[in-house]
Amino acid sequence: MRFARTSALAFSSLFLAATSFPRQAATSVQRDPQALALAQRGVQALLGNVTLTDVTLQGTANYTAGSDDETGSFKLDLKGTQESKLVLNLTGGTRQETRQLQAGGWVGSDGQSHAFALHNCWTDASTLFPIFSLIATLSDSQIAAAYLGQAIINGASVDHLQLSRVVPGQNPKMTTQIQELSAMDIYLEAASHLPLAVAFTTHPDDDLQRSFPVQIQFSGYQQLGGIHVPMHIQKLLQGTLTLDMVVTSIATNTGISDINFSTQ
Repeated sequence: MRFARTSALAFSSLFLAATSFPRQAATSVQRDPQALALAQRGVQALLGNVTLTDVTLQGTANYTAGSDDETGSFKLDLKGTQESKLVLNLTGGTRQETRQLQAGGWVGSDGQSHAFALHNCWTDASTLFPIFSLIATLSDSQIAAAYLGQAIINGASVDHLQLSRVVPGQNPKMTTQIQELSAMDIYLEAASHLPLAVAFTTHPDDDLQRSFPVQIQFSGYQQLGGIHVPMHIQKLLQGTLTLDMVVTSIATNTGISDINFSTQ
């Protein structure tokens, strides 16, 4: 997890850019049939016949940032692709990160609240549990989906999908900008179709032109609550492990309220 200082100017500038350019004709959304078929197989592998609306994962966590190495527990609430709340109860204090639509915020161990820059809120909120991203790929016509072939992740053969969002009515330059900011690479294990990794980029809150790679890795899948759950989730920033979570319990379809994800 990256808890960074946020610039309100950066948050507002992209919003103004997205709304002030002249409106354009509808943009064609590229939805590769092979990518959609693989996303469907990923959903089937994870859920079977279960319908999932929300999920809560809990377990142990290790958080590392430079010389700061803390241990404790985590609770992750997810509802679709646009709402998430991660709470880390660590030896150095409680940290929290919340996303709701194109907004979000974080609370450091000092208890101070900070807003995310808008340009860091275009990727799905569900990157730590990407089943909702795969579901949305099948149902949301504004999600561009491409199949980029096979690759190797941690020694395993994977199918590489790239997803991004196309916002209708935007200037071509802004359409491209939003697609770049929302781009997510999902790697499905070729035999089982279970997600082994998700990759995207994050940016300094005052400079959306600078990019830092983030990769989430999933392993140790077990069937819990009728669905396949990765029992080990790791987050790497620029190739360095920053968050290491071991899942010990899961609750599904509990009716989590949208208020839980409020960033106000």
